[in-house]
Amino acid sequence: MYYLNTNAQIILFQDTLNSEIYVDKSMLIEKISPMIRTNSKYICITRPRRFGKTVNANMLGAYYTKGYDTHTLFAKLKIAGSKNFESHINKYNVIHIDFSSMPDFCDQYRVYIKSIVRKLQEDLLEAYPALAGREFTGVSEMLQATGDSFIFILDEWDSIFYENYITSEDKIHFMKFLKALLKDKPYVDLAYMTGVHPIAKYSSGSELNVFWEYNFMNDRTFEEQFGLTEDEVRELCGRYQNISYEELEWWYDGYRMGDGRHLFNPRSVNRALTDGHCQNYWTETGPMNEVADCVEHNVDEVREDIVRMVSGLPVEADLTGYSVIEQEMNSRDEILSAMVVYGFLLYHDGFLSIPNHELMEKYQGVLARESMGAVKQIVDSSKEMPAKNISA
Repeated sequence: MYYLNTNAQIILFQDTLNSEIYVDKSMLIEKISPMIRTNSKYICITRPRRFGKTVNANMLGAYYTKGYDTHTLFAKLKIAGSKNFESHINKYNVIHIDFSSMPDFCDQYRVYIKSIVRKLQEDLLEAYPALAGREFTGVSEMLQATGDSFIFILDEWDSIFYENYITSEDKIHFMKFLKALLKDKPYVDLAYMTGVHPIAKYSSGSELNVFWEYNFMNDRTFEEQFGLTEDEVRELCGRYQNISYEELEWWYDGYRMGDGRHLFNPRSVNRALTDGHCQNYWTETGPMNEVADCVEHNVDEVREDIVRMVSGLPVEADLTGYSVIEQEMNSRDEILSAMVVYGFLLYHDGFLSIPNHELMEKYQGVLARESMGAVKQIVDSSKEMPAKNISA
């Protein structure tokens, strides 16, 4: 099996549990389970890279799959204390696809999508031998012919869009593939997708409009499950005592939940505590380069805002209603909204700011490009300002 009721997510989640630093996010399950077989069963959670999307996707796959008994895996986690724990564990057929996994030597979209379709077909034929010899026009027909229902966990759904060989036509085909697979299908118990880009960025309107999208601009439901809260970071600092909370706060804090609580970049906190020192751990990503290009070529409307924020001044903005809904980011609000969704700006109480020192270094690098002209001199000057005093 490639995708259907495999033990891959169990193994990967066990590896996470075995890690020296692990923060229990299993109560995400308690939020997801009530959405099964309801009008809310289509969920898309988008976050910046390294914000726990894949760890949580593996956890959900390991919990719901009926292919294995995973009670032992969850016995010591918070979800085990939920009154509905037994109602859903190991009760569903799970199809878990990591869309960031590419075939060897993949250099065109057709190779990519054919590999996914072939694996799905082989899984269904193995699990449902009665399907053999019958003709189907697509995977959706095969799924319906099984007479069963499925939970779909589709991790990093937008990964293919980062590949240089993907054309606009390829993107349209991929959206139609997802629509044919998922939209209004009776065999869907739950469709849980993760990615960096919101679906609406690539959808023309109707392909996947059944999904409820949750991103940094609008998520008040799952926000605590992606990133580390202040209490979680303080607990980690008390456990390891090799870096002060204040230092981690300066470097990696800067996001806010709906009630104003702090949220930290989890990858960077984990790496800093493991290595024993703080530095820039958040590697460059496609969205950062994309936003950097927008800043570089939008002198009048955006560059001045970024320069002010690099200088430590918040920028007032009304981004209500924006969530990267346009494929082309042309206006100031569309670009700034994208930066918030991708995690590169904080939007709180009507003001924008650069969240933390780690990201400040990135913006200084973007604005220090020679192509920025006079802006480069301003940024160079800002680097000479005294650093914030961090108590040990």
